[in-house]
Amino acid sequence: MAEYTVKDKLSFLKAAAGSGRRFLAPSSAEGRVRLAEVEPDRVTFDYLNTHLSPKDVFFPQNEKMMSFHKDAAKSGAFVYQPLGLDKVKPTVLFGLRPCDARGLAVCDRVFQNDRFTDPYWKTKYEGAVKIGLACQAPGPNCFCTAVGGSPFGEEGLDVLAFVKGEGLGLKTLTAAGEEFLKSLSGLESGQVAGEMDGLKKSVEARLPGPLDLAKAQGASVMEVYNQPHWKETADRCLNCGTCTFFCPTCHCFDIQDEENERGGVRMRNWDTCMSWLYTIHGSGHNPRPTKTERVRQRFMHKLKYIPMKQGGACGCIGCGRCVQYCPVNIDIRAVAVDMSK
Repeated sequence: MAEYTVKDKLSFLKAAAGSGRRFLAPSSAEGRVRLAEVEPDRVTFDYLNTHLSPKDVFFPQNEKMMSFHKDAAKSGAFVYQPLGLDKVKPTVLFGLRPCDARGLAVCDRVFQNDRFTDPYWKTKYEGAVKIGLACQAPGPNCFCTAVGGSPFGEEGLDVLAFVKGEGLGLKTLTAAGEEFLKSLSGLESGQVAGEMDGLKKSVEARLPGPLDLAKAQGASVMEVYNQPHWKETADRCLNCGTCTFFCPTCHCFDIQDEENERGGVRMRNWDTCMSWLYTIHGSGHNPRPTKTERVRQRFMHKLKYIPMKQGGACGCIGCGRCVQYCPVNIDIRAVAVDMSK
């Protein structure tokens, strides 16, 4: 893989935006930073992280999957046809924080694995070049290092960049990333790995050490399931779902058919395991009838089930959004400690 330097950030952004790909980068609006289609001169570097995670680029909050029409005089009446798979434009995402890129990698192993492939995720995800921006000034709720990540992490990225004066240092991590950078003008070959490693050590020294999850991950499912602390945590929870909608690795969804006199669409919408509606059966039975069952499911999914299914990879990537936005101050780190007692 190759290393490059760019003397001027804006010049690089203009080249990336002019590459013919859909260009997404951090921009500020109404006091919040989000990843969006933006003009290069409107890209912000003054942010801790985007307000929401970038998973909605590949897994939209509301997505039309299929449609049908009811006109019997035309062919294909009342037959669902896939939507959008042939209209996905290759994308370049600039400014992903390494924690969020790691979250995308977790989701990718859910939507693409040896059992099945979700074509709606795959078409968007595999056609994207993901350029991460190292986190050189983490915030008080950041704890990527506690769950195996790094503010200079590389998982899920094609290129890792860091701010270098008025410019950028860039390191390619995949063939797709190298091919994309080679297609741009204004880049100079340069050794940046040493500087990047030094910055990485400096920033990581300011972040918390690893959470000890060995006991929880080594215990049987039922041992963790029957731990006594779940009700105490659930008593504080409002089941509002804030944590799940902010989380970069939550991927629950519901599928609904909507129709009118002309036809209909099949919609995929984000859902949350914190809602009683999520698991209610047609019979009226609900296997997770109270907050205790729902709270336990969320944390066991992040800290027990995902590691079991993804070779030990933690389902929490330490971005801190759930800690920051939980209205009753439930902290996943404290729950992880309880699970490991």
